[in-house]
Amino acid sequence: MLAQQLELFKYNLPRKARSCDHFDVDNKVRYITEAIKKRYIQPNDFNSTQWLVFDIDRPVCPDSIRNDNLAPEPTIFVSNPKNGHAHLFYLLNTPVHRNSHSSQKVLKFLAAIEYGLAIKLNADMSYVGLLAKNALHSDWEVLHTVPQAYELHELADSVDTKALSTPLKERLNYGLSRNCSLFEEVSKWAYRAIRQGWPEYDQWHKAVLTRTEMLNRQIEKPLVYSEYKHIAKSIAKFTHKQFSKQGFAQWQSNNGKRSGEARRNGSITERKPWEELGISRATWYRRKQQ
Repeated sequence: MLAQQLELFKYNLPRKARSCDHFDVDNKVRYITEAIKKRYIQPNDFNSTQWLVFDIDRPVCPDSIRNDNLAPEPTIFVSNPKNGHAHLFYLLNTPVHRNSHSSQKVLKFLAAIEYGLAIKLNADMSYVGLLAKNALHSDWEVLHTVPQAYELHELADSVDTKALSTPLKERLNYGLSRNCSLFEEVSKWAYRAIRQGWPEYDQWHKAVLTRTEMLNRQIEKPLVYSEYKHIAKSIAKFTHKQFSKQGFAQWQSNNGKRSGEARRNGSITERKPWEELGISRATWYRRKQQ
């Protein structure tokens, strides 16, 4: 079963990944054939999430996760044999993409699940989730768990519903919530800002990247450049393609038509309130006079 776990881990790594033996010495992006030789590795692609990783900063074993925390069985359990601390990996059956075409509803749901599981596991809430213990490296010990992948709803079933409904701003500094919040704030700004001159793409991309960097610095645990760079590029490409002068004019026209229809429907309702009450016009006026 251990060989099956390691094969599952290796098969679900990105083509390129940030990796290192020491965080401050050789931390850089490498092709996966070289990255898997390092002690720490980035298990997720730059614009998608296939692994949820949790840092357990205390001696822990799979049995304590099952029995004490009543948490789902980790797909991979990577332990430090010197102190018993571990990284727990949960593999998603379907990766969740993080770009302008992705469903923000799904991304926020995933971020809420991640936050809820972190609480359930009593995981280190200061862990930023970029680099994790490499299950293929001999410095770590992989403990036996069931090597399974999960659907989002399966993980959600084990999470406290209060954690799932916690507002994004309250969990801003943990994991994917940071990505969702930054994407949301930069997008709101971009939808307005692009209308101020309709710049060429290169100029617009620089402006969006600058704005993303500024907002990222305001986060207590900011994203690294490789993460927020992809957020900025995704927003810049989407807004530049979708928000042209002609497109915006059409959008305004469509909104105006919908607004006009709503006003007309509303005014008709206002002129015939007796219909809502299920009475005749004469009865309504009589009651009104009384």
